[in-house]
Amino acid sequence: MNQIQRLHIRYRQITLSAARLWVRFTSDQGCAKQKASNLCKQEAEKFKKVSDTDKPESQRPKVTRIDGDGVGCEMIESLVKVFSTVQVPIDWDVFHEHKINSAEGEDVSPKLLESLCRNKIGIKGPFESGPCLRKLRKKFQLFAFVAVCRNLEGQNTRYGKLDCLIIRDQVEGEYSGIEHRVVPGVMQTIKVSTAEGADRMARYVFEYAKKNNRKKITVAHKANIMRLTDGTFLSPMRREAAKYQDDIMFEERYLDTVCLAMLMKPERKDVLVASSMYGDVLTFMAASIMGGPALCPGFAVGPMGLIYEPIIHTNTNIAGKDIVNPTGMLLSGVLMLREMKLNEYADKICCAVSTVFRETDCRTKDLGGKAKCSEFTQLVCDCLPQS
Repeated sequence: MNQIQRLHIRYRQITLSAARLWVRFTSDQGCAKQKASNLCKQEAEKFKKVSDTDKPESQRPKVTRIDGDGVGCEMIESLVKVFSTVQVPIDWDVFHEHKINSAEGEDVSPKLLESLCRNKIGIKGPFESGPCLRKLRKKFQLFAFVAVCRNLEGQNTRYGKLDCLIIRDQVEGEYSGIEHRVVPGVMQTIKVSTAEGADRMARYVFEYAKKNNRKKITVAHKANIMRLTDGTFLSPMRREAAKYQDDIMFEERYLDTVCLAMLMKPERKDVLVASSMYGDVLTFMAASIMGGPALCPGFAVGPMGLIYEPIIHTNTNIAGKDIVNPTGMLLSGVLMLREMKLNEYADKICCAVSTVFRETDCRTKDLGGKAKCSEFTQLVCDCLPQS
């Protein structure tokens, strides 16, 4: 038996082992869903014991607030100051820490999950730990992320007009988090694509586009190379497209073609859909066209609730220096308030942010200015209408 044959046998053994790992992964995910479901039921039972007449008249909706890591704390502080200035009628469930150390490594705080299950809505800063973020997504069933990419009037960019949504998968594809060493010097990662996950994504994409009066959906893929995985992602999109053909135009494009079109003619994009890693690339491209990642708001979607957050990394190198751009966090807060039917407050904050960009030259360092985060935040507060 030569070396190539031995390597081939070893590869088959590793692949079989990886398949067993995926079965265990989906089983653990099912257990997590069941635990989370039971947790939510327990919380619901607690609240059923209190009748509406027993609740104080001043009781207000509560939002889970997660500082995150790096610059997250400063961005959250900016959001809280603006919300306080305009007197948004909500209360916070505050989490300065979001992770714990367990036998299996870093994990999401059980108290944080309880709060999210109870409140159904959260807003967070960026997480440094990839494994911790993946666990939060799986345990809270956050299967998709929506980035709202739109030019801000007054913020100059070298590209054209942009007003699009980018919706990407968060738990499958390359971000399944399953990888291993085949033999020394040879690594392998598994790209997971399930019919169930693809169906769920397709239904959400078309329902959300219809609800928000979007007219065109473009799916970015590489099914010419990855026929099984990307093909599985595409099939339910085609089925849903047939149901909405009178209202929504549907097209399929290779990822590289979509990237080129995004740079050349961004105004032609409406809703872009992709699996996890493809969508991440498209999101940061679109955010850069806006002027920078810190400008772009978004939210994670799941059947158990929503978590709002800007498109920005932890940027630990500038954490605590008061130079981070809080715009994306403020606009994520606007999206959250609209979801909570607090449109009056959302309009005020959105108008104030727009006024700063349109009528002043106050810009943070990432946009070529010299303003500090606190100065930008104060100017937004000054632009808010007086109560």
